Amino acid sequence: MSDQRMDSSAFLLILFLSSLFVCHNGVEGSIELSASEDLELENQVKLLNKPAVKTIQTEYGDIYDCVDFYNQPAFDHPMLKNHSFYFEMKPTPWFPRKRDQVRSKVRESLHIRLKDGGCPFGTVPIRRITKEDLIRERNVSNIRPLDEFAFGSHFAVVRTKRGAGKYNGAGAALSIHRPRLLRNDQYSAGRIRILNGVDAIQVGWRVDPGLYGGDTRTRSFIRVDAPQAHCFNTRCPGFVLVRSDIPPDFVYEQTSKYGGPIYQKQLYIKRDLANGNWWLLIGDDFTPVGFWPKRIFSDLANLANYVDWGGHVYTPLGTGFTPEMGTGHFLKTDGRYDAFCRNTQVINEYDQNVDEFNTETFHDIGLYEVVDLKNARKYGHVAVYGGPPQK
Repeated sequence: MSDQRMDSSAFLLILFLSSLFVCHNGVEGSIELSASEDLELENQVKLLNKPAVKTIQTEYGDIYDCVDFYNQPAFDHPMLKNHSFYFEMKPTPWFPRKRDQVRSKVRESLHIRLKDGGCPFGTVPIRRITKEDLIRERNVSNIRPLDEFAFGSHFAVVRTKRGAGKYNGAGAALSIHRPRLLRNDQYSAGRIRILNGVDAIQVGWRVDPGLYGGDTRTRSFIRVDAPQAHCFNTRCPGFVLVRSDIPPDFVYEQTSKYGGPIYQKQLYIKRDLANGNWWLLIGDDFTPVGFWPKRIFSDLANLANYVDWGGHVYTPLGTGFTPEMGTGHFLKTDGRYDAFCRNTQVINEYDQNVDEFNTETFHDIGLYEVVDLKNARKYGHVAVYGGPPQK
């Protein structure tokens, strides 16, 4: 995909989605609400938070409600009601190559499950939404637009070239970091993204106080953009969570330090050939966490035609410095010091797990750095990215 195409795609998305926003910047000071606005928010909270079989509170203050499987938000979509997911909860396996199991000083971030075994069987953990969350989203002074190519977004990624192929999935092992933000309306993320047309799926980690209630810890995230679904995690009908102990927005307790130790998480997006659903698989055992149903997509109802791996940051225009990306330093091309996506692989249109070497780097106007290492010894194909705050 060329820079020109990315610009035109961004313009089309802005036109198509101009009336939709994700308003989750930090809010300074108190906001006065009218009685009708307050009542409206109360009703929204009741609608969003489903009846809980059990409630789990984490040490970070998050409250997860264990919601009956068929009452979670994804099933509010009329096309998903009264549908059996027995077969769909068995994604086609995707086995790693031998070098994915090579022992190294890179450690897998394992502590991602809810305590005490998570939710009871047949229920899934959904993060509780408060009125304060909705106030933060609705009443920010600088609205953060839905389109990720909006002004203020910056990228440093390795991406597949235009026309390089068609894909049934993609994955990599992402190093986990906690970049420093300078404002609550900034964010910094490391991610994998697959795309076709206006449809896209992202998985990765991010520091985003606007999305997570002022929290600057590193959290996992998923995002979907489809004709009727544009949201993070489980905030809209889009992602069907099937794990009772792994929410899609958990805190990474262990993050990498500059010079080591380094922590990573293996993440994969895999299309099930049997039914066309896109699955999220995590960890070195490829644990299935949930899926995006084929029905919610238009262009991704079939194969993807674009993949990228790397970093994405955002700051509102005119607010000064941009945030750190990755480790917050310029690159040394050394895994002990740089943020990376290693063993970047795709599943091609023939459902073969392969290295994709028909790639190029993209970083907008040179604010951040990215290097495409196509033969990095035992780490395979690696995207290395990052950079310090920039004016």
